[in-house]
Amino acid sequence: MTTQTSPSGHLLLNSISKVFEQGSNRVRAVDNVSLEIHGGEFITLLGPSGCGKTTTLRLIAGFELPSSGQLVLDKRDIANLPPNQRPMAMVFQSYALFPHLNVFENVAYGLHLKKMKDNEIREAVEIVLNMMNLTGLGKRSPSQLSGGQQQRVALARAMVMKPKVLLFDEPLSNLDAKLRIQMRVEIRRLQQRLGITSIYVTHDQVEAMSLSDRIVVMNKGRIEQVGTPVEIFLRPASLFVADFIGRANFIEVTVLGRQGDSCVVKAFGADFKVPCSPIIETGKQAYLMIRPEMMKLTPQTGSKAQIRSTIYLGSSVEYEVDDGGSMLMAVDTQPHFENILSEGTPVAVSFDPSTSYVLPYEERPSK
Repeated sequence: MTTQTSPSGHLLLNSISKVFEQGSNRVRAVDNVSLEIHGGEFITLLGPSGCGKTTTLRLIAGFELPSSGQLVLDKRDIANLPPNQRPMAMVFQSYALFPHLNVFENVAYGLHLKKMKDNEIREAVEIVLNMMNLTGLGKRSPSQLSGGQQQRVALARAMVMKPKVLLFDEPLSNLDAKLRIQMRVEIRRLQQRLGITSIYVTHDQVEAMSLSDRIVVMNKGRIEQVGTPVEIFLRPASLFVADFIGRANFIEVTVLGRQGDSCVVKAFGADFKVPCSPIIETGKQAYLMIRPEMMKLTPQTGSKAQIRSTIYLGSSVEYEVDDGGSMLMAVDTQPHFENILSEGTPVAVSFDPSTSYVLPYEERPSK
């Protein structure tokens, strides 16, 4: 298997919709989704249950046909092609290995369907087994493998087909936390090495942030935002995105004025110039979003703000702060044991305006 050098795997979703008929009801699982995925890019579809991410992946794979719209791969509309005619491979959550076949036979299965010669199959399978750290395990049955090894076999079976697009349907959800981290690293390393366009579905924000070139946040069948992990985290396009990605404090403020891409708001008794959404208007209510990691707490006698909860996690300390009736979250990511604040300590609250964001006022979403 050699590294792909051509920009193949360019995928375009053009106004794709999927409507399911359930008796007299029509459920719009995917609603007019348009998205361009560049060749060699790693894209993650992220969102809560029922947001449409899995249905979108199934539409790309061909397991579902769109109710409307185009699906174009390298300038060819493939929306109505069956899965076996699409140059794609999928890694499933359940591994989907054949229990009656050994590791070598599982990986070689798709190559036999392509009627490749035996020596070509043997060479291709040995290369990919070595790449996936499965050398010497070719004769074992799936039942003799650990969960991590089974997932590597599933990945090897997909990789050996040299697909233009590699699809992942929550492939790590059955693994324990430590192995999940290890497999994330391996998947990203292989994807970058091979240059295969990859589309990954997950509800795990950490997976999405650590794997992706860009993240597609979905909600109710629509795309809320497409952006890099940094853009999604620090410059969310909506309150939903801000509330779904990580944790955040949302403080109701009034916009006192605009200055270019920033606006002036009052918080914690002072005026701050904070980056803001382009649709923010002077005089309107808004939400000041501050990530807990960006909050700074300083002991201050007589302050109305007090520590209500202190949770020591080793590499960080999480605080819950009562700011005179409203509860705030703060995280110290570089705690010194002697400086940990105890419950009941009065504190001054501050933050770095450049790492915060002002969003239009709307009803708070529920996760």
